[in-house]
Amino acid sequence: MSAPIEREVARNRHLMAAFVSREMRTRYAGSTFGAFWSVIHPLIMLFLYIMVFSTLMPRGASVSVRDHVATYAIFLCPAILAWNWFNESLAGACGSVTNNASLIRKVAFPASILPLTGILSAAIPFLVAMVLFMVFVVFRGAFGFGTLIWLPFVCMMQLGLMVGLAYALAALNVAIRDTSQFLVAGLQFLFWGTPIVYQQEQITRVFPAARWWFEINPVAHLMGAYRDAIIAHRHPQLESVLYVGLVSIIFYHAGRTLFMRGRRVFADEV
Repeated sequence: MSAPIEREVARNRHLMAAFVSREMRTRYAGSTFGAFWSVIHPLIMLFLYIMVFSTLMPRGASVSVRDHVATYAIFLCPAILAWNWFNESLAGACGSVTNNASLIRKVAFPASILPLTGILSAAIPFLVAMVLFMVFVVFRGAFGFGTLIWLPFVCMMQLGLMVGLAYALAALNVAIRDTSQFLVAGLQFLFWGTPIVYQQEQITRVFPAARWWFEINPVAHLMGAYRDAIIAHRHPQLESVLYVGLVSIIFYHAGRTLFMRGRRVFADEV
């Protein structure tokens, strides 16, 4: 009988770290700068977002978050960075089992580390970009020491939300190979259905019925938590923490169940 996911992951944590390292090396294999591209890409992305939106937005335009005013660039960047981590993590986790068929067919291989490898591999560029962004925030004089306390907490909230989804997607993609395509389409809808490039109030003011969607969308709560930590330098709103926590627990148990049941036939299906 296979070991529970939690025990298997804990026992093979060093192997998982090795897989994350392998993933980063493979991603930039043959390039001159190697893994340094994980720094260059986020830097270019941040530069473009900041330059474009700082130029296009009306001079002096600002956004208010819990009575704290920020430029649109500072409002936008943490949500974009968090979304990129979310998007890349789920995309990587979805194909983590099917893309490692040769390993899955080995009886003793701990398949449960593969979805987490996708999340952790995507976390490295996210963390690099977030550090660079915080340097920009300091340079703009918008830094608050409360951010140092609450930003890691919000990152852990996001990690908790993604783990269950990662296991569910990895298992579903073995049984239904179109899962990755449905995921791409679903993430596109979710991106525009989440207040990332706009304020929630801009939509609810025109479409009041959209308020219920933002209330049940855990990613919307997550984006608000990032802005609370970075712009308002305060803890996320309690209802957001409790809601994301509850959804994370539900997703984790659902994803864990799917993965535990599905991995009995992974070797035959991949």
